[in-house]
Amino acid sequence: MDDVIPGALKALIADSRAALQDGIELVVSRFEKNAGYPFVDTKLSTNSGRDFPEPADPETDFRGRSAVFGWIQGRGLEALAGHAAFLADTPHLAARCDRMLETVAARMAAFGRVNNGRFVFLFTPDGRTFRRGADGRREYFPASSIPPGFADLFTGKGLAAAGVRLGRAELSKLGVSTFRNAAAAIRDGSFTSDQISFDPKNPALPVPGRQAQGPWMIALGGFALMCDLYPGADEWVEGGRLFLQHLLDRHVIHRDTTTLRRFDFVEWTDDAGRPWTEQGKVVLDPGHAIEFTGLAARFLLHASARKSPTQELRKLAAACRESLPEIFLAAFANGFQRRLGGICKTFDLVARTPLNGDMPWWPLPEAMRAAALLLRLAPAHPRCAEIAAAAADCARALFGPFRSPLPGLFLQTREASGNPSTAIPATPDADPGYHTGLCLIDFVAQISPKNAVDNSQPDERY
Repeated sequence: MDDVIPGALKALIADSRAALQDGIELVVSRFEKNAGYPFVDTKLSTNSGRDFPEPADPETDFRGRSAVFGWIQGRGLEALAGHAAFLADTPHLAARCDRMLETVAARMAAFGRVNNGRFVFLFTPDGRTFRRGADGRREYFPASSIPPGFADLFTGKGLAAAGVRLGRAELSKLGVSTFRNAAAAIRDGSFTSDQISFDPKNPALPVPGRQAQGPWMIALGGFALMCDLYPGADEWVEGGRLFLQHLLDRHVIHRDTTTLRRFDFVEWTDDAGRPWTEQGKVVLDPGHAIEFTGLAARFLLHASARKSPTQELRKLAAACRESLPEIFLAAFANGFQRRLGGICKTFDLVARTPLNGDMPWWPLPEAMRAAALLLRLAPAHPRCAEIAAAAADCARALFGPFRSPLPGLFLQTREASGNPSTAIPATPDADPGYHTGLCLIDFVAQISPKNAVDNSQPDERY
C-alpha cells in the first residue's frame, strides 16, 4: 500500500497526532476540573473557546450543563475508548481517558438500566428526559414513549467500546443489546430520529414517505466497530453486509439519468427507493456521502480480515473496491469549496449547485479518514492519486481556516463567506473526539500502519 501513499499525506501524521491528542486532552481536562459532573463536557464556543453562560432559568436551557446530550455522551464514550487504545505510547493520558471512561460509562449505563436500555437526545443530569416545547421551554416525557433513535445507536456502540476497553462485561452487554435493538428498528421501519434541530437551515423533522440514509450509515459504522471489538462473531459481519448493501442499492445512483449522475449519493429516497425530489431538488449531503465511504471501507477491512469470509462478502468487497472511491470523489467534487477550504452542508444534484453553503468542520476529518481507508481497501484503483489529493486539500482546510482558539478544537461551522458561524449543525456541544479524533486515529493508523491497534484476537465477552 505504501507506494500509493504520497509524501504529502505522510507529512500530515504529525499534525494529525497532535490534533487528536490535544482534542482528547481538552475533553479529559474539563472532566477532571469538575469532578462532580459525571459527563463529557464540551459546552463551549468553538469560535471563542469560552464556556457557554449558564442561564438564569434552567427550563429554557438547551446549552448549559443542565442539558445533557445523549449523542455527545455516546460519541464521547467511543472516542475515549478509541483514544485510550491508540495512545498506548502516552500511558499517562491513556490512563486519564480510562478513568473518565469508567465514570461516564457508569452514569450512562445507570440511565439505560432505569429506562429499559433506551437512550435519548436530551436529558437532565439526574436523568429526566426532555425536548423543546412549542413555547421554547423544556417539555418532559418518558424515554419509553418514543421509538429507538440515534441516541440509542451512539450510546449503544459507545458502551460496547467502553466495556471491551475496561473489561466490564455488564457495559458491553448493555451496549450490544441497545445497538441490536436500534438496528432492528431500522430494519423494520420503526426507528425515528430523536434529534432536535437548532439550525433553521438544517431541519431534522421526519417527512412522511421520505427515507433517510442516516440511520443505516451510522449503524454501518456500528457494525464496523463491532467487527473490530468482536472479530470472532458472525452476527456483525452479516449485519454490516446487509446494511451496506441497502445503502448501495437505494442511495447510490448506478447509471446516468437525465438529471442525476452515476455515483451520486442521495440523502433521501421515497418508500420505493427512488431519489426523493422536493421542489425539483434532489439533495446530497457531501459530508454524509464521504462519511459513508469511510465507514463502508472500515467495515469491509475488518470483516474481510476474518479467516473465511463468505462468498457474499467477497463479492461485495470486490464491487466496493470499484465503486466506493468513485462515490467519494463525486461527493468531494460536488461539495468542496476550493476557494474557501471547506465542504458545503448540502448540494442539489439536479441544478448541481450548493443548497446550504454553510461548511461544518466534521466532513474534513471524515474525508481524511475515508481517503486513507479507501487507499488501504483499493490500492490498485486508478484514481488513488485523486483520493490522496482530496485528503490533502481537506487537511489544509482543517488545520488552516478551521483552527479554533483552543488546541485540538476546530470551528464547528463556517458560513458560505468563510467567516465563523454561530449555526449549530447538530448539538451546541463541541465534538468530544468522535468526528475529529477517531477519524484522525484511523487516518494515522492507515497512513502509518505501525500505529494501528492490534485487534486480531477474538473477543466474545458480550
